[in-house]
Amino acid sequence: MGNMKLACFLLVSLSLWIESAFGYRNVVQPKHTTTTSETPKPWIRTIYGTQREIVTPTVIAGVTFGRQPQITPDPLEPWVSLKKDGSPQTVKPQIKNGRTKNGAPDYGSYFKTASTTTYSEEELVEMGIEPDGPHEEEKLVDEDITYLSLNPIIRCTPNRYFNKGSSKDVSSAPFCTPKENADLKVSKTYFVSWYTRFFENDEGVKDDEVRLHLSYVKEKAHEKGYAKRDLTGTFFSSEWLKNLDGMYPLEISEEWLQGSYTRKIIISVQPKSISDDEFDPFETGVVANIILGSKVFKTTKEQLALQDQGITEDTWYYVAMTIPTVVLFAVVFMYFFVQLNSKYRDFSDVKRQALNQKRKVIGKFKDIKKYRHIKNHKYDELPLHKSSKQS
Repeated sequence: MGNMKLACFLLVSLSLWIESAFGYRNVVQPKHTTTTSETPKPWIRTIYGTQREIVTPTVIAGVTFGRQPQITPDPLEPWVSLKKDGSPQTVKPQIKNGRTKNGAPDYGSYFKTASTTTYSEEELVEMGIEPDGPHEEEKLVDEDITYLSLNPIIRCTPNRYFNKGSSKDVSSAPFCTPKENADLKVSKTYFVSWYTRFFENDEGVKDDEVRLHLSYVKEKAHEKGYAKRDLTGTFFSSEWLKNLDGMYPLEISEEWLQGSYTRKIIISVQPKSISDDEFDPFETGVVANIILGSKVFKTTKEQLALQDQGITEDTWYYVAMTIPTVVLFAVVFMYFFVQLNSKYRDFSDVKRQALNQKRKVIGKFKDIKKYRHIKNHKYDELPLHKSSKQS
């Protein structure tokens, strides 16, 4: 029995030594877990009454496009908004005091089309209406949301435009995101969004296809106006896109910086009805910055005030360099001015006043606080010094 215990002890000790010496571990079977970040599986839906198709969900920048809708619609279902730079953020509606807060956006009539229907007298009689003649009625027709319903991101509408330009008095149409001078970081994805009905002619016919352009921009030191910036070249153009989508996921590439930490660019959308030669990126484009990483400083109130006045980048550099020159010039001018007028200078009054200050009587000796309690004696009452030698 004792030998059996000893053998078991030696066996356990040997296994522990092998595990620590060779890194041996027992095989652990992984458990299958599911996370919310997993892409949903493809699903089948029926459109236009009888047509069936397979929808394959796609995840872009954490946003799932083409997700299968719930059987019972949920008024509190989360939706995706866009920050100022175009990065997505999830919004969760809430019910407070019987009202829905942060609910899904309502686009009103922005995407509806006005349609006029004419009813003849015969049709009005069939409806049981006494006709006075043909009747015209204007209705707003909803757009086809068959494929728009697959996009959970908020759409761009004119009420979400912002003001751009040095004076902030130019509309950002057709863009909603990104805002002007937004910082777009390398390796991150941002959604460029625009109002799709902006690209319509006078007859209401809109372009079905557009494409996105990115161009380098340089703002000269002596130029403050938005329209005076110099376009140095387009470095990125997307393929032709469906204007119906109204957005494009833009992933920032480090190659676009060309070795710099930051570059100023302009984002523009070209409709297919405008040729490359006639297209002007500055006409409706929005300016942004592509940067390598996060900035380690914040824009101060003084810098914001300078930017509002149109003083940016090189302009402030030249202003800062001019100030010491002006000060030096003023000092040199004053020196020569003083030297040339030295014959006409009279400082006698100043000297007299300074001497009078030095001769100022400080008061009686007995009134001085330090010597106030000292008892004075007459000169003849002072003790006499007795010399050791008598003459």
